[in-house]
Amino acid sequence: MRASGVVLIALAVAIGASISSICTAPAHAQAAGSAAEPARDDEEESGSAAHHLTAPADPRARLPWLRDRVAAAIAGQPRLAGARFGVSVIDLVSGAELVAHDADRGMSLASTAKLLTSAAALATLGGGFRWRTAVYGAEPDDKGAVAGELVVRGRGDPTLTAADLDALAGDVAARGVRSVDRLAIDSSYFDDVVDPPHFADQPGETAGFRAPVASFGVARSAVTVTVVADPGGAASVTLDPVAGDYVKLVNKGTTSVARGRTRLVVDARPRPDHLEITVAGQIRWGEGSWEVRKRVADPARFAGEVLRRALLARGVKVKARMIGRAAVPATAKLLAAHDSAPLSDVLRAMNKLSDNYLAESLLKTLGAETRTTPGPATWADGRAALHAYLTSIGMPESGYRDDNGSGLFDATDVSARQVTTLLRAAYTDFRVGPDLIASLPVGGVDGTLARRWRGRPASGRVRAKTGTLDKVTTLAPHRQHLVDRRPRRYGVARRLSDGTVKTLEDRRRKLPVAAPGPTSEPVRGTPAS
Repeated sequence: MRASGVVLIALAVAIGASISSICTAPAHAQAAGSAAEPARDDEEESGSAAHHLTAPADPRARLPWLRDRVAAAIAGQPRLAGARFGVSVIDLVSGAELVAHDADRGMSLASTAKLLTSAAALATLGGGFRWRTAVYGAEPDDKGAVAGELVVRGRGDPTLTAADLDALAGDVAARGVRSVDRLAIDSSYFDDVVDPPHFADQPGETAGFRAPVASFGVARSAVTVTVVADPGGAASVTLDPVAGDYVKLVNKGTTSVARGRTRLVVDARPRPDHLEITVAGQIRWGEGSWEVRKRVADPARFAGEVLRRALLARGVKVKARMIGRAAVPATAKLLAAHDSAPLSDVLRAMNKLSDNYLAESLLKTLGAETRTTPGPATWADGRAALHAYLTSIGMPESGYRDDNGSGLFDATDVSARQVTTLLRAAYTDFRVGPDLIASLPVGGVDGTLARRWRGRPASGRVRAKTGTLDKVTTLAPHRQHLVDRRPRRYGVARRLSDGTVKTLEDRRRKLPVAAPGPTSEPVRGTPAS
């Protein structure tokens, strides 16, 4: 069976030392209705033996060696003979292109597209950028009553947790507030289009990786459903965070069993005024607990209900049940505020675990912070800010497509040459390179690469962004060389159809990783970055 898909390889290396590895990477994204959750893109190396090659000692022989290795990786499997390949290999130091084949063919980046979003954010906002969530209202009277509304101004913080909102409620109570007429949300930072571009490609997908984005959200706009086995035969089902009347749980006799397999079905169905979570099935005792995340339909309402409960727990009564929408009045006072961690830290969470919600929130924040006309930010504003950065590093204004911030669904069409352009620009820009590299998973250590390259020379010395969609696997690494400690950068991606993916996975596990030369010694304890 011949392959009918396409493969893109984009590498940035320094030809003066051993070449690190050859990998394949994305092409066209999956069809609607077939996406896998990118957060689970830690393909394993289990059962594969280490396969190492040493680059020639003569520097003049290394370029031909590299070209031969690329050709061998492409041609070594007859089943891939029908696939189309795009290849771009550059010298990271000089920028010279060393190997090119169909390098301008656009292909899907899957979650590796988060590198583009990350680099644009670091260059535009800076690694120290923080999101602020603030609560405004009138000063409380001598009885602690606030006349009118308590208004929450969201500024798109994608990291807000229920604990953060509890702390915010505590700060409000510490100001002497004991009651308010109503809780309202100022969501004017973003517009009301909460689904990122292409997220509507799979309207029936309710998993947390497809969560909506709003100016004010909590828990990455998803509720966690946890089922815990009980030896007595019942099973407890809980929701986290609890969101008052907005998220309602329907437990259809979920049980725990001593024999048999765990079989649980969780359905999340938006209703006119709430989200209904239905749980049915059984859990085996030995599993202890089981959980799944489900996206919410109205992220601002969800966050507002979580905050309302936190206020009540802190002794602040909210008289009206309905959570309203309102702009912060000009006369309102700042009562409490919460600042997020800096962008550099948020990128670590985003890229190490390939978090779509963080990436899409970041894209829209880019739009809000660069928008030059009044009004809430749109997804188009975010794309314009991203494309402005890509243009500034030499990518043409046309000739590529990058429709959302996460790479989920059929959202990207980027060539191998454009990937290497980005990688080199990021590496040579001090505003971008250090924090971007630090945000990437470390091979054999953490994130989506925790079990990849474990026990191999690359373990602890490769930082890479991975990506997985149906029939799409991507990898864009940055490697520390064992001999001279100089970094090597290469971006990779692939997509093939039908049984070809399995063939490529088998091939990838055997792709060469250059071992240190005979006179080199590993540098123990050296950070991978």
